[in-house]
Amino acid sequence: MQRTADAVIIGGGIMGASCGHFLAKADIGSVVLLERRTLAAVSTGHSAANVRCSYSNKVTVELALRAMDMFENDREELGGPTGFRRTGQLILYGPEHAEIGRQVLANEARHGTGTREIGVDEALEIAPQLSPHGIAMACHQRRAGYADPVRTTRTLVETAERFGLRAHEGVGARGIMAAGGRVTGVETDQGRIDTPLVINAAGPWGGRVGASSGLACSIRWSRESDLVVEAPAGFGALPIVADPICHVYFRPHGDGGVLAGLDYPKELEPLDIDDYAPALDAATRARIESGLFRRLPALRGARLVKGWASIYTITDDWHPVVGAEPELVGYYACFGGSGHGFKLGAPIGESLAAVITGATPRVDLHALRPTRFAEGQPITSAWGSGNRA
Repeated sequence: MQRTADAVIIGGGIMGASCGHFLAKADIGSVVLLERRTLAAVSTGHSAANVRCSYSNKVTVELALRAMDMFENDREELGGPTGFRRTGQLILYGPEHAEIGRQVLANEARHGTGTREIGVDEALEIAPQLSPHGIAMACHQRRAGYADPVRTTRTLVETAERFGLRAHEGVGARGIMAAGGRVTGVETDQGRIDTPLVINAAGPWGGRVGASSGLACSIRWSRESDLVVEAPAGFGALPIVADPICHVYFRPHGDGGVLAGLDYPKELEPLDIDDYAPALDAATRARIESGLFRRLPALRGARLVKGWASIYTITDDWHPVVGAEPELVGYYACFGGSGHGFKLGAPIGESLAAVITGATPRVDLHALRPTRFAEGQPITSAWGSGNRA
């Protein structure tokens, strides 16, 4: 492995892969990506990978809109296939959620997402499998869809190799080296790499990586589980559905499956990020299936195809930390997806690469800066604190 680089990226999830892709395309020189496991091994690879725009604040809507453009045109924008499928999305609101729904919709309207409010009858025309129980209104976003998170990550990395990106799977970063307030290198499992530029995209371990050079970031972790069941014959096409009434989200999974997980409001399930059970446990399965079968009664008794558990890395306002740290020249944070990381990862990497190289970013990332908490300017959400921002 080389001993010098113009930039080193720590972490091979969607954030690191995207930063590596766009930095390499910007022709800044040699770019090294370090991944202790394999690409997309943890949070990214286990993501539901939904791509949608239903957010109540400016920066996330702008990033999500850019993500839609990128996934719809993945070969041109991201270098190759991502497995993106457009399904549309329905968000179902009970009477207690309607005011929040209209606040989110108003924010989306200001950005031209194309999302519109619809009644229960139209929601059932779009997805006749749904039980109407508890639905007061719904919103429909035609452009939404989902992608293959592992394929997306590998596409970003592999297509950037021709621009000079070098990815090293199975090589972990032990710490960032600094002197005189500047980044000087990264200590790895295989020795030191001298570099003036480090992007910390280490996901759940991002806080630990930053702390190696004296930078503190308040993050928490929560266990996040999903399952896939087999749909019965004749079940029909289904959009992505976010359902805070039944506390679940679900979407098609390939041909003939339905993927589901717990949705807002979701209790945190703290875990040890170095030692947690990656299997779906019986209690969580029961909670997911309870909400899923209430909304989709035709799935009662459906065969469980698979299930898993992974990690949410959560910042204090449930939004990523992205950008420079004034205390350490040459260091950039890019982690803390808080459940939004996959869909926002590609446009974040694109815009952060532009910031680093002195170009004009497609999306202004200032709101995501690591210093926002100390400055008393966290990002807010119509939903309050939680994963539905």
